[in-house]
Amino acid sequence: MPIHTRPFGCLQDGRSVCAVRLQHPHSGFALEVLEYGAVLRVVEVPLTQGRIRNAVLGYGTLADYEADNAYVGAVVGRCANRIANGAGVVGSERLQLTLNEGQHHLHGGRHGFNKALWRIADASEGATPMALLTHRSPDGEDGYPGELSVRMEVAITAEYSFSVSITARTTRPTPFNPTLHPYFNLDGPGARIDAHALHIDADRFLQTTREGIPTGERLAVAATPFDFRAPARIGARHAAPHPQLQVRDGFDHYFVLNKRTACDVQLRGDSGLTLQIRTNQPGIQFYDGGQLHRGSAHFPARAGLCIEPHGFPNAVNEPGFPGVILLPHDEYRHITHFTFIRPFMA
Repeated sequence: MPIHTRPFGCLQDGRSVCAVRLQHPHSGFALEVLEYGAVLRVVEVPLTQGRIRNAVLGYGTLADYEADNAYVGAVVGRCANRIANGAGVVGSERLQLTLNEGQHHLHGGRHGFNKALWRIADASEGATPMALLTHRSPDGEDGYPGELSVRMEVAITAEYSFSVSITARTTRPTPFNPTLHPYFNLDGPGARIDAHALHIDADRFLQTTREGIPTGERLAVAATPFDFRAPARIGARHAAPHPQLQVRDGFDHYFVLNKRTACDVQLRGDSGLTLQIRTNQPGIQFYDGGQLHRGSAHFPARAGLCIEPHGFPNAVNEPGFPGVILLPHDEYRHITHFTFIRPFMA
C-alpha cells in the first residue's frame, strides 16, 4: 500500500499540520500519525466480516488536539510524569522547570512535545511501512538545558504489530525521560475499560502521594489490588479498598517491570481483542483514565487507559532511582513494540 500523507488542518498560529497513514500490504492493519504532538491518532485493527476497530482514542479535528489537556495519543517529554516542585539538579546545576500542574512539573511543561509541531522527515512503504518524525527542542525550553534533537520512528513490523522508537541527542546534560501516551480501548467507542483484563509483569510499584509524586518507596504488589502478575479485570481492582487507590482515585502508578518474560504488559478487551506490549524501558505508568474527562471535553472517565513506558519518574530528585540524565556524548534510545492478537470471532 502507498504511503498517504494528507493535510490535517492549521494551528491557530497558521502553521499547517499533516497526517501520515501507514498500512500493512496484506492484513489491512493501519496507523495514522500527526505531526502535531507526534500523535498516534488511529490504530485500525481488522476484525471479522470486514469490520475494523480503532484501538486508541482520537479526535476528529486539529482544534480538538490544540484544546486537549489529557495528552490524548501524544508523545510527552522532555520528561514524562511529574517532577516535584519542578526542581532538580544536573551535575552542579540546579534546574527550575515550568510548573504546569499546581506546584509541580508534568509531562514536559507548557511547551512539551505534545504541543510541538514535529515534521515528517521520511516515510516508506513496502512490507514494513514506516514514518520518521523529527523535532528540535531549544536550549532553555521549559527550563531544560541543552538543545535537544529528537527522532521518532513509527513502523508496522508485522501483520498486526507496530513499533515506536525514539532517539535523541543533546548539546548539554539534560533530564530526558519521554513516553508514549495513547489511550487504548480494545472494545470500541462507547465502552469503558473496566472489563479489560490486564497483566503486568511487575513485582513492585512506586508508592505515590496524593499529588502523584513518588515517595521513593517500592511497594510489593503481592496481596494488593496492584498485583497484575496474573490477568485481572481493571474495574474489579479499581473498586478494591487500598490507600494507594484512594490517594489517586484509581490507578495512576509506576510499575517496575521484572523483565523476565517476552511480554511486559498484556491487555485483553471484553471482546477478546488482545494487545501485548514489550519495551526496553525499566517500567510503565499504568493510568486507568479516571481523570480523562477533566482534560478532554470529548471522553468520559475511563473511556481509555494508558500504558506509558519510561524511566523512573521524578528521578532527578530520588538518588535511589536509576538516572535519566542524557549527556552530550550519548544517544538516548527507546523502543516499544505493540502486537495485537485478534479473537477468532470479534
